[in-house]
Amino acid sequence: MKLIQKGSMFSVLLICVSVLACTQSEVVSADAATQQFFDLKGYFNAEAQRLTAEGIRQATKVVVADGKTESRNIDNIDYERELSFFAASDNNRPAWTDKYVVDTLFNELNQVVQLNYKCIDDKLKIRNIVVDFDGIDVNKIFIENNTSNSIATSSQNLVYQPAIGYSIESHQKVAIGDEQLFKVSVKF
Repeated sequence: MKLIQKGSMFSVLLICVSVLACTQSEVVSADAATQQFFDLKGYFNAEAQRLTAEGIRQATKVVVADGKTESRNIDNIDYERELSFFAASDNNRPAWTDKYVVDTLFNELNQVVQLNYKCIDDKLKIRNIVVDFDGIDVNKIFIENNTSNSIATSSQNLVYQPAIGYSIESHQKVAIGDEQLFKVSVKF
């Protein structure tokens, strides 16, 4: 009798574990299904982890501001913080699924070589995202952000190349002032 009860309890436990495993799988699938566009946030979080894990802790950073250039070597770069500007330009929001026109380019082997997301809503900051591929690997990401109001207009171009580094170029024009240029480039 005790052997049957232990067998029954084991069967119930096995069924519970199976149900929980299926539920977890469905959650992952549901999250993946909500990604309408290339997952910039996930990509740059993974890149920060990759660069840190590979021990790429040194970089050369060049900053241009107000016509002055400053260059310095960084010995312990925080990639999560540095790449947060790129991750913040993620356009994967349910309310924005119809706000971008997607153009996908394929090569002769029917592999994706470029994804281009062009914004069709003038109110959104993220205007254009271009992701270039070399095989299945990302080769380059270009992001264009623009904002404008009655006081100021600003534009920002971000370029990331996994094997080389990245650059962020910002232009800002205030209604009663001169245009300001700020550029940061980092080489691994």
